[in-house]
Amino acid sequence: MEKLVREALRKYRWFSSQRWATDWGFKVLSLIFALMMWYFVVGEDKVDMTVYVPIEITNLPQSLIISNQFKKQLEVTISGPRGLVRSITNQHITRSIDLSKAQPGTQVFQNKPESISFPRGITIQRVQPANITLTIDKLLEKDLPIKPMIVGIPAEGFDIGAVTAKPATLSLKAPAEALKDTLFLTTQPIDVSGLNSSLNNRQVALDVSPEIAELIGESLISVNVAIRERYIPREFFDIPVEFTHAAERTTYRLSPGTVSIKAELPYHLAQSQSAPISFTATVEAGARPPGRYNLPVSVEPQPADIHIVEVIPPRVNIRIGRPGPVLKRLLYPDRQTSAEDRP
Repeated sequence: MEKLVREALRKYRWFSSQRWATDWGFKVLSLIFALMMWYFVVGEDKVDMTVYVPIEITNLPQSLIISNQFKKQLEVTISGPRGLVRSITNQHITRSIDLSKAQPGTQVFQNKPESISFPRGITIQRVQPANITLTIDKLLEKDLPIKPMIVGIPAEGFDIGAVTAKPATLSLKAPAEALKDTLFLTTQPIDVSGLNSSLNNRQVALDVSPEIAELIGESLISVNVAIRERYIPREFFDIPVEFTHAAERTTYRLSPGTVSIKAELPYHLAQSQSAPISFTATVEAGARPPGRYNLPVSVEPQPADIHIVEVIPPRVNIRIGRPGPVLKRLLYPDRQTSAEDRP
């Protein structure tokens, strides 16, 4: 720097001895500043540094999508003055790829030095990777049902009932190739081993390919799994049928007077040797007049969680007789009953 100043003063004295224009002083100062800039820009020590330049995709049509995985940044080795190189990290420098004219298929883009805009004075030594391969595909929108994946076996005597997911479907925009053979989306496995009660609002993630996962993001599905007690079939015989009738002093005859019942018992009840089990079989005649009828048999089980499958026979024949006469009460025991008193 001292040498530059001496050189400038020497030239200043020489310029002073000459008959220059009246603005010679400004010209000298300009020369000095130019020399100083040359020193800091050109004369400064040069260094090499590796920087990472992000890849920027622009103008991709809405009907298309990039379906393959590719590096999102380039590794670039640059060379230049120390101060200028250090300032690169504060600048937003990208490798821009224009896809405004893209068509479905595979396209290769070369990462040439001129494809990255660095400030003047920076020299690009190396770019890795040298090429970027993009697979362009049509964008397909599809509603896919969600199928929860259930693994394991519930506790003894219990079965898996209804399995529901919320939401039941998911609208997905993805490459046509990725959705070509996709009929539904599955969740991560839900283990029901040894359970004897239902699962409600279990939050579980989807189990999908990385390409679809990147489009969906983190999606949690609420799953309900009904765990129900198993029912065991049993058959009961000779259950007597009861008859109800609103009329007074009637006679009736049932045929048959007993029924058989096919029922399903909860597993714990079917395995019990001492649990009380009973059935009440009833025929309701209402206020029907005397006559012959074929009426249904209704059965009430005890306990109430027994399922009635079939009543055999489901209907019985009944004959309702005419009401009998009312016998007069004997008011005077010592008096002989007259004809009027006789029924």
